[in-house]
Amino acid sequence: MVHRRADGPAAPAAAGEGEEDNLKRFDRTIFFTVIFGMLLCCGTGSYARLMAQTPKPLTAEDLTRMKTAGFDDETIINAIGANGVSLDTSVPGLVALKQSGLSEKVIDAALAAAAPKPAASSSATANNGLPDDIGIYTQVNGQLTPLPVEVVNFKTAGTLGMAFSYGFKKAKLQGTVPGDKSSAQLTLPATLVLRCPDGTAPTEYQLIELNPKKDTREFTDAKIGVTGASAGVDSQALNLNFQKIGHDTYKATMTGLKRGEYGFLAPGTAASMTTASTGKMYSFGVSE
Repeated sequence: MVHRRADGPAAPAAAGEGEEDNLKRFDRTIFFTVIFGMLLCCGTGSYARLMAQTPKPLTAEDLTRMKTAGFDDETIINAIGANGVSLDTSVPGLVALKQSGLSEKVIDAALAAAAPKPAASSSATANNGLPDDIGIYTQVNGQLTPLPVEVVNFKTAGTLGMAFSYGFKKAKLQGTVPGDKSSAQLTLPATLVLRCPDGTAPTEYQLIELNPKKDTREFTDAKIGVTGASAGVDSQALNLNFQKIGHDTYKATMTGLKRGEYGFLAPGTAASMTTASTGKMYSFGVSE
């Protein structure tokens, strides 16, 4: 007698169930693949939109193109405020901006945008509270705030008299800073922190008093004769004793300055009778 197993006929049904399970797993795999692809596409699109909205700092070439295209000063300044700048703020860089036809108002706005930000909102004080960015800062309760950087334009006065006197009469070189007041108004005593470029001494920064006029602040540079040699303002520079506190970093306390407008001429700022000269100054005022 042959005995049949009771579960023998069920084998084909079990095979069918296995195929159905495989199809379900395959369908789930396709579903999740499609969902993942949709999420990836959405994420990539959002990232692309975010990158497109990220402002790109304006360069000197951008500012010159806007000027050439006919944009007025206010529009260019608004663009600087919206995008920031990436500029060469050295004396040659400023001269190039001036020669490109940009106004002093636009150059001032660009310098302000390029100036180091206060330590509380940037990485300017990465090394034990000392500034990394080159500049002059005021220090209050351990916080550093950069002095504004402004353009200095030099002009020559008295060249006609010098010509008729065959150079025996000296011509005066006058420096002019736009605006009758600095945006930084200090009360004394005030602590300054100076971060110099490598190889530069603090004595190369000249502190001078400015004479406010209508819409400008002025100072008289040294006198020159027929040679037209460059001249500094050492004879008018005020004394300030800086003490070294770190790598290329110095500190000084200002006292005894009378109420008025002042500025530090940056190293390399010099005036010449024979060429148009432009430099930069770290400005401040003493309010009390």
